[in-house]
Amino acid sequence: MDENKNRDEALFTALDKGKKKKKRKRIITILIVIAVIAAALVFAVRNLQAKVRDAVSSQSASVLTWVVAYGSVNTTVSGSGAISDVDTEDICVPDGVEVEEILVEANASVSRGDVLATVDMDTVSAALADVQSQLADKDKEISKISAKAASDVIKAGVSGVVKIIYAQPGDDVATCMVEHGALAVISQDKYMSAVITTDALSIGDSVTVVRENGSELRGKVDSTARGNAVILVSDKDAMPDENVTVFDEDGKELGSCALEIHNPIKVTGHTGVIADVLARENQQVGGGTALFRVKDASTASEYSSILKERRELEDTLSALLTIYRDGAVRAPFDGTVLSIEEDDDSSSQSTSQDTSQNTGTPSYGLTDYSALLTGGTTAVSSSSSSDASSSDSKEKKLLTLSRDEQMSVKFSVDESDILALEVGQEAVVTIGSIGVGEYVGTVTEIDRTASSGSGVTTYSATVTFDKGAFMLSGMTADVVITISGSDNVLYVPNDAVTRTSASAFVYTAYDSATGQFSGPVTVEIGISNKDYTEIRDGLSEGDTIYYTKAQSDFWGMYGFGGSSGGGFGY
Repeated sequence: MDENKNRDEALFTALDKGKKKKKRKRIITILIVIAVIAAALVFAVRNLQAKVRDAVSSQSASVLTWVVAYGSVNTTVSGSGAISDVDTEDICVPDGVEVEEILVEANASVSRGDVLATVDMDTVSAALADVQSQLADKDKEISKISAKAASDVIKAGVSGVVKIIYAQPGDDVATCMVEHGALAVISQDKYMSAVITTDALSIGDSVTVVRENGSELRGKVDSTARGNAVILVSDKDAMPDENVTVFDEDGKELGSCALEIHNPIKVTGHTGVIADVLARENQQVGGGTALFRVKDASTASEYSSILKERRELEDTLSALLTIYRDGAVRAPFDGTVLSIEEDDDSSSQSTSQDTSQNTGTPSYGLTDYSALLTGGTTAVSSSSSSDASSSDSKEKKLLTLSRDEQMSVKFSVDESDILALEVGQEAVVTIGSIGVGEYVGTVTEIDRTASSGSGVTTYSATVTFDKGAFMLSGMTADVVITISGSDNVLYVPNDAVTRTSASAFVYTAYDSATGQFSGPVTVEIGISNKDYTEIRDGLSEGDTIYYTKAQSDFWGMYGFGGSSGGGFGY
C-alpha cells in the first residue's frame, strides 16, 4: 500500500518538475523577445535623434539672412532673336544698262561716292534716248486726254439759298454722296427752324431767337404738336446746327436748340470727280444755276494713271543722267555691302520683285537723287517700294547696301505679356557674342497675330536700336523691356515672404539650436518680379530677416511644419 503511495508521489513530483521547467522556458522566451524589442526601440530612437540633429544642423546651415535696404523692383518682358540690318537699300540700274563689273564684295565698307560698278556708257546713252522718247509719247497721251476730257455741271433744281456745301474739288461724287447724302443743301423757302419743347406757345406767336454771337432774330411759331413748337427765322445769316435760345415777348427763356433748314433741298450726283465748286454758302441761286463742274470719272482715272507712268519715267531719266554724269554706279551713302546679286538672267527683274527680297525696310526712290545732278555729288538709283508695285519698267539689282545706322531684333512674346507691350517702349539689348555692353532700343512693331505650338500661344515684337561696332546680321540678341517698376523702395527676396490667403509675413528671428523661425512680422507687399518683392509697410531699412531657399523634405515628411518662404512653421 505504502509502495503504491510512494510511486504516486514520485510521479506527481516528476510531473510538477516538468511543468516548472516548461514555465521557466516560456518566461525566458518572453524576456528574450522583450529585450529584442527594447533594443530595437532604443536603436530607432537613437537613429531618429541623429536624423533630427542632422536635419537641424542642415537647416541651420541653409538659413539665409537679408538686411532690408532700398532699391528698385521692376517687372519685365524679355526674349531673344537674331538681329538684322534695318536701313538697307537695293542698288539697281535701269533696264537696258549693261553692267561691266561690280567692284565691291559682300561685307565691304564703302563711302559715299565710291565706285560700286562700271557700266557700258553706250547702253546708258541708248537708254536715255529711249526714256526721252517714252516721255514724249506720254505727253501726247496727256494732251489727247485733256482735249477730250468731258466736263459736266451739276445744277440747282430749285431757287433758294445754298446753306451747306459738302463736295470740294477733287472729291469723288459717289463717295461724297455716301458720306453726306448730298453734294450740297439748298434752303428752298428761305427759312431756318428752331424746335423747342414747350406748351407756352401757340401758332403765330412772336418770339426772340438769340444766336451764339448774341445777335437777335425775330421768329414766329409755325406749328405746335405734342408739346413741341416749330419756330421759323430768316435764313439770311443763320446757319444749320447753330445753337440758339428762344425767349417769349416778356423775355422769359423758353428753351434752346440747334437750327435746322426748314425746307431743305438736296443737290445730288452719282458719278465723276468734282473739278470746281461754282457756288458759295448763303448764296441766293435760281433754278438751273450751275453749282459744280464735274469731270468724267473714267477720264480722270486714265489721266492719273498716265501721269503716274510719266513720273516713273522721270525717275528713270534722273537715274540714267546720274550714271551718265558719274561714268559709273557710285555709293549714295556711307555703308556696308550686305550682298551681291548673281550676274545671270535671273538678276534682271521688276522693281517689285527686288523689293520683296529686301529686309522690309524703306528704300529711297529715284527722285531722291535727282537734285544731286546739279550738286556735283554722286548718286545711283535705288529701288523704291512705294513706286514699284505699279511700275512696268524693269531694273537690274546689283547689290544691297546698308547705311549701318540701325538694326532690329524680332522675338517671341508670351500671351500673358503681349498686352503689356506698346510701340515706343524703351528696351535694353545685349549681344553676348560681341561683349557685355548694353544698347538702348525702342519697340517699333508689335505683331498680335498668334502663333501656336506644343500647346503654347506666342506673339512677336520688334525692337530697333543703333548699330554698334562688330554687329553682324544673324547674331543673337537678348532683349529686356521694363513694363512697370518702383524705384527707391524697400525690397526683400521672394523666398523670404510667406504668403497666406489674407496677408504676408516674414521672420525676423531664428534659433539655430531648435531650428525654429520666430518673430513673424506682417508686411504689406507691392510689385514682384521673379527674384524680389517690394515691401510697402512692416519693415524698416536695416531690419534683418531670416529665410530658406526651400524647406527640408525630412521636416515636411514628419509633419514638423513648413512655409513657402520662411522655413519651418511658427
